[in-house]
Amino acid sequence: MSVDDAQGIFSSIVEDVKKNIENITSEEDAKIQIILRILTDVLGWSYSDIGAERKQDNGFSDFIVSSADKKAFVLEAKRLGVLSVPTKELTKVRHLKLSGNTLLDVQDGIEQAEGYAAPNGITIAVLSDGMRWIIFKSFVSGANYKSQKSFVFPSFEAIQNDFTVFYELLSKCCFGKKLYSAHFDQIQNKRILLSQTLKSPLQEREIKIQPKSNIAFDLDQVFTAFFSRLTGDQDEDLLLECFVETRESRIADFALEKITANVLGNISPPDKQVDDELNRLIQQAVEVESGQTVFVVGPTGAGKTTFLDRFFKRTLSPILRKQCVVVSVNCLDSSGREDTALQWLTETLISKLESILYDENSPSWEQLRGLYYSDYKRRSKGVDALLYKRDPDAFKEKFSVYLDEKVENDREGYLRRILADVVSNRKKLPIILIDNTDEFSPEFKKEIFQFSQSLRRAVNHCILLFPVTDKSAWSFSKTDLYSIYKSKSFFLPTPPPREVFRKRIDFIRNKIEALSSEKDRREYMSKKGIRISIKNLEGFASIIEDVFVDNEYTSKTIGEIANYNIRRTLELSQRVITSTVYQIGDLLKAVVSGGVANLSYSKFMNALMKGDYEVYKPNDNHFILPIFQVSESVKQSPLLNVRILSLLKAVKNAARTVEDKHLNMQSLSNYFDSLGCSEAALDAAVLCLLEAGLIEPFDSSVKNIEPNQRVAITHSGLRHLELSLFNSIFFEQMALTTAIVNHDMADQIRGIYHADCGYREKMNKIRSVFYDYIIREDAANLVVPENGEQFESQREVVNSLSKFITLSENNPQESVDRVFEEILAKAIIATVDWWDLDRGYGFVDVEGKSYQAFLHVQALKDCKVDQVFDGDKLLCDIAKNEKGIFVKTVHDLEAKENTVETVDAEVIRIFPDRRYGFVQISGGGRSAFFHFSNIDKEILDNLRVGKQLKVQISQDKSGKGFLVRNVVHK
Repeated sequence: MSVDDAQGIFSSIVEDVKKNIENITSEEDAKIQIILRILTDVLGWSYSDIGAERKQDNGFSDFIVSSADKKAFVLEAKRLGVLSVPTKELTKVRHLKLSGNTLLDVQDGIEQAEGYAAPNGITIAVLSDGMRWIIFKSFVSGANYKSQKSFVFPSFEAIQNDFTVFYELLSKCCFGKKLYSAHFDQIQNKRILLSQTLKSPLQEREIKIQPKSNIAFDLDQVFTAFFSRLTGDQDEDLLLECFVETRESRIADFALEKITANVLGNISPPDKQVDDELNRLIQQAVEVESGQTVFVVGPTGAGKTTFLDRFFKRTLSPILRKQCVVVSVNCLDSSGREDTALQWLTETLISKLESILYDENSPSWEQLRGLYYSDYKRRSKGVDALLYKRDPDAFKEKFSVYLDEKVENDREGYLRRILADVVSNRKKLPIILIDNTDEFSPEFKKEIFQFSQSLRRAVNHCILLFPVTDKSAWSFSKTDLYSIYKSKSFFLPTPPPREVFRKRIDFIRNKIEALSSEKDRREYMSKKGIRISIKNLEGFASIIEDVFVDNEYTSKTIGEIANYNIRRTLELSQRVITSTVYQIGDLLKAVVSGGVANLSYSKFMNALMKGDYEVYKPNDNHFILPIFQVSESVKQSPLLNVRILSLLKAVKNAARTVEDKHLNMQSLSNYFDSLGCSEAALDAAVLCLLEAGLIEPFDSSVKNIEPNQRVAITHSGLRHLELSLFNSIFFEQMALTTAIVNHDMADQIRGIYHADCGYREKMNKIRSVFYDYIIREDAANLVVPENGEQFESQREVVNSLSKFITLSENNPQESVDRVFEEILAKAIIATVDWWDLDRGYGFVDVEGKSYQAFLHVQALKDCKVDQVFDGDKLLCDIAKNEKGIFVKTVHDLEAKENTVETVDAEVIRIFPDRRYGFVQISGGGRSAFFHFSNIDKEILDNLRVGKQLKVQISQDKSGKGFLVRNVVHK
């Protein structure tokens, strides 16, 4: 509802009150006929948000209004006309001191409202008789609340004339954004709220698109077609085929198949005869389950939905797949309302099941009779027995009426009948997949979860699947409802962007190679009207591979800025590769020759920042936030965003759990209050970072920034922080286009940019001027203590920025764009996360560090090591260059020889197209993962399910599973 709509409703209420004012005589009358209507109809609060007559230590509060289970404000109601506000100006809002003479007669009501609010940690208190409204803060840091000013609306006309202020102070939609904070800061601390004009050295209207040649536009179209292919929108097989496998996903594949076989084992076909393969799979599934709840957990971008889709379409054994009825429900299709959630879920499940099970997408009369056959028999022998004997057709007609009543009016019962039919008559396993619950409220999730469990219990044999983020999973684990039901969880990590690109580029290459004619290849890759002649379309794949696969730094940078959203990652990638920063001749030469384009780190950063423009354009929709930008209405430090991110990074690095990575807003506010930062300035910055995706709330269904809300830094936030503190190109582009309060300094930067001198000399001067500006402005707004461990991250911000003015002091012409190889750690322990012998590389976790390092086979050969396995420990040196972090030197290998077992095993599952499988260890329920690269070719050629092997196994990195290190003999 808009402000204008709300004001119109308020006017209608006022008219009603004036017509009936003689009947509004008691406090209860004022509550019901005025106050409650304004709270719900005008300010947007629902009845469930409002608690009336709540017992407090000092009495009963009239109203406590809450948002998302968090108390928003207390309202103390009085009888109409009781509140006396003797002011001459009755038609506009007044800013009056609570202890002043004007409010002297209402001190008892003010103290009563404060007495309910302050002990309960509620910031805002309201005193009203329906016509007059006094709104104040019950707690003000470092001051007596009565010494502060309040908002006083002395009449209906005052509310009408300043309705926007009234609405932003108390409405539900504005309360979540803490707009009340800005209004109170304006009357209590005017120095931090202002209306200032910001000026950027280069205005947005001046930032021009760089001209492109005709051939460049043609090449753009081809790259556009290529990247649109990479999204998978035009090729449904791509997402399934290009899912990036990890150790965790392979374990989850196998475990889910076992769970499916477990549950199917309890659904006995009538003749007790089952297919041999199905019987074998069921027997191998050691545990016996009648039903199961499975959580597939992973951060955003892990591909949880794609993993499950791929599992049921490609991974699950065909014989098991044939026995399953998979119903997928996307909660994003719902309204999100708790009161209609179950109705929506019921109708969605019915619709999907009917389309899967029945030829005409709905059951025939005979099939409906089958669903309700027990009722049919009961009525034919009971209440309608005489009719059944005398006139069977009449009985059927009457039963049809009964069916209509049951099917249309008892939809939940009808759904249960369908599911029971799947299990009991069709002898199949219903699998219900509930996707995308993360964005909804805890209440909505509980409704969906509980209802799904009731269905599972009703039909006995059923599997429920919930793909959720790690934050949701953590919340689930803390809730009593979820602990009632037995469940299993599988974690999927976010795949490295370079592997996403590699898989998709290989897929496109194979598609192109499979097409027989040049014409078909063109049609697959591009649109009609492309004038450029390309002989070797694989050249496009080579360029993409050179930029985003062979260079870990570029792919990781783009992936993190996009928060690992694959669509955004591809959008940013296309922006980079088609940028005017890259010379079209170089690209075209690489395309035609199939060679490698010389796409340097410096060019990549410039292309990422500028796109097709001459400089960075802040509002170009490229997911890069102008991080030093300040508000036009709130006095802020230009380093406030960076300082918030720096603190949240420190919190994240010190955390052990998902919850610990999040800092609540009250703690954040207290921290920055100690630096002298106003609440309004902090709130404005936090909202900006939330909207840009640089920080995220713990509960993604709650978008506001109330004191109990918790926030954490995202991948994009971490990358923005690193770029703002350590990347000179990023800093320079921010300096050129950030709107600042000092117009003279903006003009100075502009003058330097247009000066007749070398580009690097210009940039050195611009960095220095911009650095001076942000340091001076930061010091004017914040004071960072020189001591105290908790402020170390804030002191480091300035120390890091100072490097931008010392990089080229001795040689102003020196380029600062290059990333030189740098040793990050020497003789440190790193644990092998995963290793692929076929590809000759893998990644290691570095002890005590938050990053992973790339491990190439050459580093092992230099140490005379032939093979490593997941979980092995390396003594090594770690370095960083323009392509990313890598293992530079391996000094020694500490293999898990002391924990290696030699055991007899049987091959129980093979995924030949993915080159891995599982063995069952004799004499126990253990299974172990094996990769084809660890098996000799002679054994591999004869490998089959049921094959007996003697193998060496050890625990994997997690310590919860096993992997095959070597096959001793057949």
